[in-house]
Amino acid sequence: MIQLILGILLLGLVHALIPNHWLPLVAVAKAENWSKRDLTKIAFLSALAHVSGTVLLGIVLGNVGQTLAHRYDDYVHVIAPVLLIVFGLIYFTINLPHHHHSKQEEILAYKKSKRRWILIFVVMMFLSPCLEVESLFLSAGAYGMNHVIVMAIAYAIVSISGIVALVLFAYQGIKLLNTHFFEHHEKRLTGGILIGVGVLSFFIH
Repeated sequence: MIQLILGILLLGLVHALIPNHWLPLVAVAKAENWSKRDLTKIAFLSALAHVSGTVLLGIVLGNVGQTLAHRYDDYVHVIAPVLLIVFGLIYFTINLPHHHHSKQEEILAYKKSKRRWILIFVVMMFLSPCLEVESLFLSAGAYGMNHVIVMAIAYAIVSISGIVALVLFAYQGIKLLNTHFFEHHEKRLTGGILIGVGVLSFFIH
C-alpha cells in the first residue's frame, strides 16, 4: 500500500505541473485585472473541482477493486500490479505530440464577468479528471476503502496546493519550471510512475 500512496503523490505532483491545469487561469487573471486574493480563491475552487472529479471516479473504481479482491485471491498480489504495469506501458507509449496553440490567445479573445469565469473554470476542471491516477485507486480498493480514502486525501493535498502555488508563482512572473517539458512528456512521466509502482507492488505488500 505504501507504494500506491507514493505513486499517487508523484502523479498528483506531475499533474499539478501540467500547464493546462493553471496557465489559462493566470492568463484570464491578468487580462481581467483580478487581485491576487481573488485569483487565489478561484485557483483553489478550480483545483478543488478538478480533484473532486478525479476522487469521485476513484472511489467508484476503489469499490470495483474491493469487489475484485473478494472474488479473486490473486488480485492484490498478481493482477493489480500487472494492471498497473500495463496501464503504465500504455501511457508511456502514447506520448502523442501536442498541437501548438496558445490557450492564452484563445482566452484573451473574449471577456466575461468574474462569476462566469469561475463557473467556466470550475466546470471545466471538474469534467476533466486525471484518468491516469484512477488505476491506482482501483488497486487501492483491494486493500479496503479506508486506503482509498487515504489516497484520495493525499492526492487532494498535493494537487490543490501544487496548482494554487503554480498559479500564484506564474501570476508574479516567477518561472520555476520548463512547462514545455512537462507538456510534452506528461504521458511518459505518468507511464514511468505507474510501471514503477506496479513493479514495487510485486515485492511490497
